[in-house]
Amino acid sequence: MIRPTRTTGGVAALTLALTAVAILIDNPAATLAAGSLAIFLFWRAWRFSRDFQALAASLVIEREVDRTILRQGTEVHVRVKVDLAVPHGMEVRVRDIPPAVAVGDAPSYPPQKTVAYTIRLMAPGKTAFGGVVLEASDAYFSHDLVIRRPTAPSLRIFPVGTAETSGEKETGVRDGEVDRRSTLEGPSVRGFRLYQVGDGPGRIDWKISARRGTLYVRVLTGLEAGAPLVAVDIPTREGSDPEVFARYSMIVCDAVEGAIESRVGCSLLVIAGGEVLRFLPWTHDARKALSTLGGLAPVEPRTPLYRSPGPAVLAARARLPGREGGGEGTYIARLGGVLAAFAAESTSPFAVTVGKALDRVEASEIHLYTLLNQSDTSHLLQVAHQAKIRGMRVVLRAPAGSPVVIPGVDTVEAI
Repeated sequence: MIRPTRTTGGVAALTLALTAVAILIDNPAATLAAGSLAIFLFWRAWRFSRDFQALAASLVIEREVDRTILRQGTEVHVRVKVDLAVPHGMEVRVRDIPPAVAVGDAPSYPPQKTVAYTIRLMAPGKTAFGGVVLEASDAYFSHDLVIRRPTAPSLRIFPVGTAETSGEKETGVRDGEVDRRSTLEGPSVRGFRLYQVGDGPGRIDWKISARRGTLYVRVLTGLEAGAPLVAVDIPTREGSDPEVFARYSMIVCDAVEGAIESRVGCSLLVIAGGEVLRFLPWTHDARKALSTLGGLAPVEPRTPLYRSPGPAVLAARARLPGREGGGEGTYIARLGGVLAAFAAESTSPFAVTVGKALDRVEASEIHLYTLLNQSDTSHLLQVAHQAKIRGMRVVLRAPAGSPVVIPGVDTVEAI
């Protein structure tokens, strides 16, 4: 509703006074003056309403967020700019409307100016910004209008408390639980693992231990030796589920954000089949890291490898036993030697590129994220092999229950 200003109130009061004088003393001049002032106010109200409608019709919103897939409770940095055709004599300010599940207020700002603010999203699901509040005024009237037209971007929030699995291949799979509430509770706790001999009692999480019936200890961020290398395997387009890939992207972004929040930082290596798509050496800039991960989507396989160089891998394929015995053992040993010699003379460009990337980051641990939705895993075998020959610890993070076994992996965690 249009609201009058103090100037309009003063003019209206003068109009009433002149009307009273005209009635009491029957003065034509007072009647003319009162009528003129009343017509002037009606004209100003009509003009303000017309200009305001044209102002609202010219609204153009440009809004950017640091990422659109995130976890519950995560801070979102928003940059917004509004372009308007402002009529002469009118003052305009705009206020952004955050999503309904957001905590935090947006400032009021003039048009043609980029403003940044921060909110925190507290509920899972899909959400979007509610539009803007348009505030306009001139010398006689003012009006606030909520414009709820659909505005990009839409946000996808995943709940905290995603279950994961970790453990050695030889001893079977162990159930674990990763705490994804680090934004709410502080960045000190990265996750949980089973209690091992030598762990201090102060690191035992008694709540999870009581629920699971066995002892679990807290894994703190920054305890790993140096900044890890996060390797992201982009799945093929065939058979990819958008929901699964969205969750996969959230988990990867969550891991990168956690490493940066812990003041350790990380490096990024994005691969697709036998191809390196993106590489980012060590960084402590969350915006730069998330920008590297932005825009990723399932791809068509372009450079299949269908082989896995490396003596250890090829010997494993030949089922080389620990000790030789009998004619079959001798045959398998010779076959393993032939395959190992072939691998030494046949180095793939992908392996060379990955090796150079690992040499640049000088990381002691690599976290390999993959959905394992493709039959050819040669590129993953090569990444693990290049990491092992450099003495790096390999942590594979893949969907639970996957039958694929990758030699050289030290720990398997479910996503």
